[in-house]
Amino acid sequence: MTGAHVLTIEGDARATHTARRLRVPPARPCSAGFLLLEALATMAIGAIILVAVGSLLGLMSRQADRTAERTERLDVAGHALAALARDIGSIARARWAGPGQRNFVFAGLPDRMLFSLDRTDADRTPRSLAILLQGTETKDGSTVLRAEAPLSPIDRDEAALDFASAHMVYSGTASVRFAYVVAPGEGAPELLVDVWPAAQTLPIAVRVAFTDPASGEILSSLRVPLRIEAEPGCAAPRKAFCSRIDPRSLEAQGEPGVPTAGMAAAVGR
Repeated sequence: MTGAHVLTIEGDARATHTARRLRVPPARPCSAGFLLLEALATMAIGAIILVAVGSLLGLMSRQADRTAERTERLDVAGHALAALARDIGSIARARWAGPGQRNFVFAGLPDRMLFSLDRTDADRTPRSLAILLQGTETKDGSTVLRAEAPLSPIDRDEAALDFASAHMVYSGTASVRFAYVVAPGEGAPELLVDVWPAAQTLPIAVRVAFTDPASGEILSSLRVPLRIEAEPGCAAPRKAFCSRIDPRSLEAQGEPGVPTAGMAAAVGR
């Protein structure tokens, strides 16, 4: 064997050994296990994300329902406040019939109010009405009912009134409470009372409040001024002028006053 042939064999052996060292080893069976674990982990993470998104959507849906419910409650309360304010702001200065000191047709409690209104029929005939607002507690909140009755010049008190069927002004989860504003004295602030104390005068305003039935906390309120503020004498006879009272009767009869001749249709005021 020649030297050249020996070198060739040695070179081939070295090349074969080098090729074997550089050969990529075959994939081991355990690599499939790693891929399965990764897939399971990905699925678990995806499930967690789906649960979180579902919870978030549920929370947003409940929040939207609560917002819609609150908006509806506020809308109902707003309509009720507007209806009550229309009546209360237009309270008339009617008085009960009878000799001596004649009291105003007005009574105020936290859940009940009686007053009078002037109305004009389609034929422009004036008439007087007695209005009764009555709040009632229910298992779901409260209601306010409104009833009216004709007010006759000979009616002496509430017992003489014949109220028609009442209709509902408000029904909701809040309680409705009335409070009454006493005219301020010299250097004194306004006084807010739950029960109107005097039948010889009228309040200058009525506060209508929606309260939480459980805690009594005021949720919203509206101060409704009475139009009698334009003529203080109608609420406080002898102290100021009132166009609906004949001032001569105050001195002649010693009474709060009788209607002027131009107010024959509103006898007893």
